[in-house]
Amino acid sequence: MTLSDLGLFLVPQWLRDWIQYQLLPAAGFTPYQLTYGLIRGAFDAVVFLFVALGLLTGGQSYMGRHYALTPDIQQTVLKWAVVSDQIARQADIPREVPLVIWFKENGMQAENPPLCTGIIGAYDLVKSGRRPCFAPGPINDIEILNQLAIAAEEFKTRCPEISYFTQNPATIKKCYFAYNAGTGAAESQDPNRSPYVMNNYDDSYRGMVYSDVVLGTVVVQQIGAWPAHLAMQSLIAGSLEEGTAGGWSIALLDAATRIYDWLTYRFRSQMINSSVTLTFPDRRDPWLFSCLSAVAKSGDYDLRPQLNPIVESPILTQDVHGCEYALPGIDISSDNRKALIQAPLSGQLTTYTDQWSNTTIRIENEEWIVLLLHARSYLATAGSVERGQAVGVMGSVGISTGPHVHYVIYSKIQESFVDPAFFIP
Repeated sequence: MTLSDLGLFLVPQWLRDWIQYQLLPAAGFTPYQLTYGLIRGAFDAVVFLFVALGLLTGGQSYMGRHYALTPDIQQTVLKWAVVSDQIARQADIPREVPLVIWFKENGMQAENPPLCTGIIGAYDLVKSGRRPCFAPGPINDIEILNQLAIAAEEFKTRCPEISYFTQNPATIKKCYFAYNAGTGAAESQDPNRSPYVMNNYDDSYRGMVYSDVVLGTVVVQQIGAWPAHLAMQSLIAGSLEEGTAGGWSIALLDAATRIYDWLTYRFRSQMINSSVTLTFPDRRDPWLFSCLSAVAKSGDYDLRPQLNPIVESPILTQDVHGCEYALPGIDISSDNRKALIQAPLSGQLTTYTDQWSNTTIRIENEEWIVLLLHARSYLATAGSVERGQAVGVMGSVGISTGPHVHYVIYSKIQESFVDPAFFIP
């Protein structure tokens, strides 16, 4: 008897027919979808588990021979491990990076230094005016989270070739060097000669001399970013194995959600670039628009937001609100609680979690910025997107009472927020 014959014997025809024509259609699957989904999901899960554990054995062995983080630093690392993982995955950088930057720039202290650069050493961002001065003094956990997200975004900007799955030491070292010294230095110099990157890696990298526009020339005592990266990688992976850090199940759940959303998007016959309409009240209270400006007629019409961000069955669940926290916009939901989010305009896309823990899709071009909040997962990576491209799945992440998109539009010409109602078909 062959394996095929055995299968036919164990699974009779009536059961196969019931699975194919009753169970699978009721669950919303075709046999092809189910088979592909299981294979793809299993593969992604194996990759995720492998990468999440990283160089665990090598890292633990290295730590045992060379150094360990101090107990207070270890406690801080474990406290923020899950948050750092979330920020890193959204920025598409290795999970330890936000914590390593905090460690390198401010010793993981919850207090902004007097130089206005914050706990993440954002010297260039502050000096260029892209970020205001980080007020010196103690900060709370929300402010820490916000700064770690800023650091992750800047890290990815300076080193776009890195990803959450990167394990190549040369790439990671180069990226830390780029964050510290700039992209030009990272392209032309050797990160192995940077004390910021390599100090205390082993006996040949001790007491390295560091020159900085702020600190001057000093002999470095603190461990460099790369050995700190290895130490944190080993500490986090070890604690996840022991179940002490928490969040491992959250990370797996998030990975499963992203896999499910990606597969659903790929297999659905959902129309993208939809110009669906939205009904607004006949009379809208004027006081709602205290923080909004009238839409100017100047500018390039082709650059304007022109699509409803919700692709199917959009419902206005709340008119303009958010003035009190500088995100004035409208809430749009859908009959489909996992409706796709499309880009209302073409531009450069970034994703992050804001200070209120809202997942955010940000798209910017020469004249406009749109923000789409609360997505349960992203379908587009950082970079250029076209109007009508699927960029996420509607969700309820952050301060939210149910699945929806909080839609915010900012005019760079007027330097003010405007009413999204004027930009929806």
